[in-house]
Amino acid sequence: MVDEVEAVWGRRGRLRRYDKFYNRWYYRQVSKMRKKMEANGGVYGEVVPLKDYLFRHDRGSFWMASYKLPSFIGRSIGFLLSSRQMYRMANALPKVFDKSEILLQDFMLPVSNITAFCKELHEYLDLYPLWFCPLKNLGSPGPIFGVPLDNGDYCNVGAYGIPRAKKFEFEKDNVHMENVLLGMKGRKVHYSHAYYDENDFYQNIYDGPAYKQLRSKYKAEGAFPTVYDKIVTKDNKLEPRGGVVKGVLAGGRRGSGQ
Repeated sequence: MVDEVEAVWGRRGRLRRYDKFYNRWYYRQVSKMRKKMEANGGVYGEVVPLKDYLFRHDRGSFWMASYKLPSFIGRSIGFLLSSRQMYRMANALPKVFDKSEILLQDFMLPVSNITAFCKELHEYLDLYPLWFCPLKNLGSPGPIFGVPLDNGDYCNVGAYGIPRAKKFEFEKDNVHMENVLLGMKGRKVHYSHAYYDENDFYQNIYDGPAYKQLRSKYKAEGAFPTVYDKIVTKDNKLEPRGGVVKGVLAGGRRGSGQ
């Protein structure tokens, strides 16, 4: 990574951009270079402006677009393939972007359990590539629905794609990996499918009494849905379940949050 001036003038090597719609997606560029290195040996390097590097996975939505679109199409209509645009297209064209064939999860685990978890993910689903993001555990009280403080540092394993090991059974396989995660003291990022039992969610996974006290303090009962109601999957759908909020706002009260 270098700053914009160094990159533009090529002072540190060949310049590679990822922010233009016609640029090769980062995932495909890395795959191409990996094959070249495997065939010829050696090390490959390139100069990437800082902004391009920070947003390198935005175009092509990590590697998700590669499942459906050949490279030449992706580069010709790249302006439509940012993560935001792909999310919109996936909702508008469910037959083209069938969510039931995709595992889409971020698993957060203690660093000491990453190897065992990835081994299970490999043997059970054979899903690649994976995305790893180290998470520093500061050891001080944090969000109620965060990670435990007593398991050291964590790492996020991003598992996005179509499994290859078996015919993907959406609910069954999501539940299986959820149970493996909990058995290894891990937690999910709460944007995707979750199937927790409500009692287990509040009594064993998270601090339910502290959450109940917080809701009582800010008079959330009857005004906002609970975290469990908002994140746990119903009928394999992720649509917001905010009926209570809508009813309150329709009655003339303002509010945001939970």
